[in-house]
Amino acid sequence: MSKSKNKVKKKKKVNLLPVKDKEKALVVVEKKKLSMTTIFRKEVFQEVVKKVSLAVMGTMSIACISVIIISLTSVFYVAHLRNGLIQTGVHINGISVATLTGEEAFQNVNSELNDKIPEHIILQYKDTSYPLDLKKIGVRFDVEKAVKEAYSIGRTQNVVRDLKEYVKVMNESVDIDSELQYDEKSLDEYMTKIAEQLPDKVQECTYRVEQDKLLIHRGKSGVELEYEELKNRILTNLKARKYDETIMIPTKEVLPKEIDLQTIHEAIYTQPKDAYFTENPMKIHEQIVGVDFDVAMAQEILHNSPDLEQYTIELILTNPNVFVKDLNIFPDTLSTFSTNYVNNVNRTTNLILSANKINGKVLMPGETFSFNQVVGERTIAAGYKNAAIFVNGEVEDGLAGGICQISSTLYDAVVGANLQIAERHNHSKLTSYLPGGKDATVVWGRLDFQFVNNREYPIKLQMSVQNGVANATILGIKSAEEYEITIESQRVGVSGAYTVYNAYKVYRQNGVEVKREFLSRDLYK
Repeated sequence: MSKSKNKVKKKKKVNLLPVKDKEKALVVVEKKKLSMTTIFRKEVFQEVVKKVSLAVMGTMSIACISVIIISLTSVFYVAHLRNGLIQTGVHINGISVATLTGEEAFQNVNSELNDKIPEHIILQYKDTSYPLDLKKIGVRFDVEKAVKEAYSIGRTQNVVRDLKEYVKVMNESVDIDSELQYDEKSLDEYMTKIAEQLPDKVQECTYRVEQDKLLIHRGKSGVELEYEELKNRILTNLKARKYDETIMIPTKEVLPKEIDLQTIHEAIYTQPKDAYFTENPMKIHEQIVGVDFDVAMAQEILHNSPDLEQYTIELILTNPNVFVKDLNIFPDTLSTFSTNYVNNVNRTTNLILSANKINGKVLMPGETFSFNQVVGERTIAAGYKNAAIFVNGEVEDGLAGGICQISSTLYDAVVGANLQIAERHNHSKLTSYLPGGKDATVVWGRLDFQFVNNREYPIKLQMSVQNGVANATILGIKSAEEYEITIESQRVGVSGAYTVYNAYKVYRQNGVEVKREFLSRDLYK
């Protein structure tokens, strides 16, 4: 045996990858001329690992190959941390963002998701369409949050977990769902609006008070909107970006609630309360009329007539002891105006009846006075008589003739108190008691005289008819700046068959005119 054979061989340090095998592996990469970005593609990385494994299979153990693969993967992972790109295999709402920077990913995904949101989508119920404005309910996809999540994959600073996630995503891929954002309150308000507009919606019981009567309307069966189901359909379609798909509005058949007399009673029951006022500053508290009804009696009416659509229940009204008109809060005369009348029995009766309806009327600030509403319909039952009236410009007898003298007298007083005129009409012919431009005619159901208490405090109307004089006086509290106001009119010419009058509202202080406003242009036959 030769000395060489007898020599004890020294153990050589084993490289994980022999030089010749390393060269083979490098050749694989070199031939493909791969950049690090290309290597991060799943299929390329797998091919590199596969060929490196085959190159060393004959000479290395499985353990060594595993170490090589892990080492190579680690190299790729470290490069991933440094390159600022989103990992291979990552999608957002089905849109690939692999190997993109965060900014690039945001631009791509935002253009696909938010830029393509339409102005509205269509909701449908039977033959009626309801467009839902997506901008008004603030529909947006939270792309920024999704991109941050995509970029954070494999970058949590936990090496073991990051590496594991990196390999898993590279092999299996992941799709991040960008959160759909919307204004829930606005959407709920829109659905409520639809529910109110449904043509065959259920009609619940309603009630209202008219003078001394309680009117109750029984409800009718119909449909009711299913809110949660509709919201679910809307959000499902929006998340899936099915903007062209019409959403059918879900409803269900329902019966109206039974009439609850106890609840109605609790809602309208009121105890009477006297009017009063406080000073410094002056504040008026109006009277409250007590309202009540017999619940047991009302229940019997409903029980005896179960099929009626409307029920009428008598109310029990209790007046307070003190009304605003009774308070000592009208110290000043704001204006007064009078006209003369001829003592014809029927005509005078009509004047007195209408004046008494107005006398003592109190208007709170902002309240509107309507002559027709306050005086009421002029009927024989109410005591009105036939007297001369204008009909189509001619004089003839008619029921309640003469009451326009009351509305005209009141009109001049109202202008004098500097109150706001809401509606006024002149007669068809000149009257005997006022010149043109100073009158105000009324016709039940057609022509009215209305004005508004635009002053700071309540006003009280006083009207009297006696000794050939009809008088209107307006009481209240004077302001710091008051004027003496009158209506002045003049005949300005003729237009066809009509005489034309112009009326002006003239303001004076200490008898001196300070300004003049055009009030009306009136034509008389």
